[in-house]
Amino acid sequence: MCETETCSECSSTNIIDDNTKGEIVCIKCGLVINKAEPTPPQDRTPPTTTKNTKPHPIAYTNPLGTKTPANKRTEISVAFDIHYIIPQIGLPLHMQEMAIAYMRKLYGATKKHNPKKIRFTKNELTTISIWTTIKQQNYPLSSDEYLKKLAPYIKIKNLMKIEKRASYFIPNQNRTTNIPLVTGHITKIAAQLETDIHIESAYANKISTYAIQIIHTNPGVITSRRANLVAAAALLAADHLLAKRLRLIPLAKVANTGTGTIAKLAKTCMRYAPALPPESAAIKFSHNLLKK
Repeated sequence: MCETETCSECSSTNIIDDNTKGEIVCIKCGLVINKAEPTPPQDRTPPTTTKNTKPHPIAYTNPLGTKTPANKRTEISVAFDIHYIIPQIGLPLHMQEMAIAYMRKLYGATKKHNPKKIRFTKNELTTISIWTTIKQQNYPLSSDEYLKKLAPYIKIKNLMKIEKRASYFIPNQNRTTNIPLVTGHITKIAAQLETDIHIESAYANKISTYAIQIIHTNPGVITSRRANLVAAAALLAADHLLAKRLRLIPLAKVANTGTGTIAKLAKTCMRYAPALPPESAAIKFSHNLLKK
């Protein structure tokens, strides 16, 4: 933001420096107030482009004293927010251009064919663009963790509702969680269950091994789902098929996800689970004997 400038037409102080082109633009009315030598801020924009590189995704060029169209003002504002927030929340810098490209695609779609008159605020465009990029890149960040990191900059109550509205224009960009990531979560959650709810080490190892077998047999269950959710569901399915020693609420707390979602996905995992290993029969038999 440019705090020293005031728009001569509407007196607004909501001014943005498009440093890649050296333009000072009023976000409220779109007036191009001034032009100067590009001096990109260290933390918000990359170095200016060279002859053989693509133009910067934020850049727009308007004659001095003319207004930027409203839709372009929105794109500039959201693009700068994306450029600023991504490094602040610890995401890789290469996600900036991807998120900006998705934002433009989504925003452009709302302007073309939109019979339901669905609209997005600037904050919603910023939020969904970064989140979609996270999923496309298979970055290990859950929606809860993402919103927590985003909270100092943008407060969003329900990310899923925004995602559902965005899917009306662009099909959901599903995250295909890789198997090593899920198996890592399974091992981590099982180890934490030993400490938190004091299950036996041997049993924790048994259900984690069987949960990993479930994932390897049916990798399709992990498509478009968070790794921690899939890991928790696989562990719950393995436990139900063995001795039913895990309780849903403590498991959800350890895995940092919702109970209903875990239970529903666990049923799917159980439906397609491989045959129990031979040594599991003794575990089931001794557990049923103790219950009697």
